[in-house]
Amino acid sequence: MNGLRRELYPGADAAVYLDAAAVGIVSTRVADAMAHAVSRHQLRGIADAADRAAELVAARRAVAELVGGDADRVAFTQNTSTGLALVVNGICWAAGDNVVVPAGEFPSNLYPWVHLQPRGVELRRVPMRDGRAPTGDILAAIDARTRVVAVSAVQYSSGHRNDLAALGDACRQRDCLLVVDGTQAVGALVIDTDGSGIDVLAASAHKWMLGPLGIGFVHLSPRALRDLRPSTVGWLSVQEPFRFGSEPDLARDARRLESGTENVAGIAGLLAAVTLALEIGPARVEAHVLDRTAELAELLAERGWTARRDPRPETWSGILVATGGDAEAAHPRLLEAGVRCSLRGGGIRFAPHYYTGTPDLRATVAALA
Repeated sequence: MNGLRRELYPGADAAVYLDAAAVGIVSTRVADAMAHAVSRHQLRGIADAADRAAELVAARRAVAELVGGDADRVAFTQNTSTGLALVVNGICWAAGDNVVVPAGEFPSNLYPWVHLQPRGVELRRVPMRDGRAPTGDILAAIDARTRVVAVSAVQYSSGHRNDLAALGDACRQRDCLLVVDGTQAVGALVIDTDGSGIDVLAASAHKWMLGPLGIGFVHLSPRALRDLRPSTVGWLSVQEPFRFGSEPDLARDARRLESGTENVAGIAGLLAAVTLALEIGPARVEAHVLDRTAELAELLAERGWTARRDPRPETWSGILVATGGDAEAAHPRLLEAGVRCSLRGGGIRFAPHYYTGTPDLRATVAALA
């Protein structure tokens, strides 16, 4: 099986790139879009404002289409952490409130909630078993004082894919917000934000979205958009910025969470990356990614390695953690052989994407020998 649109990814020929879970490689389209944005700025300055505005609109629409949401509820951020900070700083917390979170979450989706504890907010860490916090255990931790359930769509250390629809339904019934770190899923897996009941989806573009560093987004449910208070208000947070009013009339849509001048080059690259993913088709991307991880698991088994994941296919993602061998010794050999991967979760974490083909996987297991 060959990779999809591999001709757009010179980085996939420069190395066997199986590290999209750390930092994805960008396509020539993304690089060209960012360079074009900078060139427009260089040559046109303020005269480029109309093109920038149109690109913002197009990017919101593309992101909303990719995640199954609404363009009016998309706000651009620097990264996942700044997106989650909008929730941490946007809720009127009271002593005795609590946040439910799996104990092994990536720091971006753990540290912000820990930081609330001096304000009297309880952090309920749900123990993880075999790289996952069981859905039932998460639900059991929710009570009348739970304000937020915070999970990753996919666990970075194991690749476990959480049942977001079940969590979303429970959070709606119990009147708490489901806050999801989507960075290890968006761009590789089909995400239905509104259909799953996700209140806040925060993601960075530089992993599976194959976009630039330093740009991300949040997508909000109607109730999250209504209830979260903007923690930073700037001249672009208002309904009509160019009126230059003395009192902030906050924007009715998610722009209220954007305070100032946007990352123009980053948004241009994000738009190019998302547009390409939509051209290929999110379902086709997911099928290719899951097929490659399954193929890699079989090849690894032939070499005596084990793919450590839940036997249920619905919990699989683009992340495959291989154990059973000496990962600490094998990882440098893989890097020396030109195979990009990471050490995570007690094993070697592989993360193929839609540009990955069977020859890449065969070269990987050959380097393990």
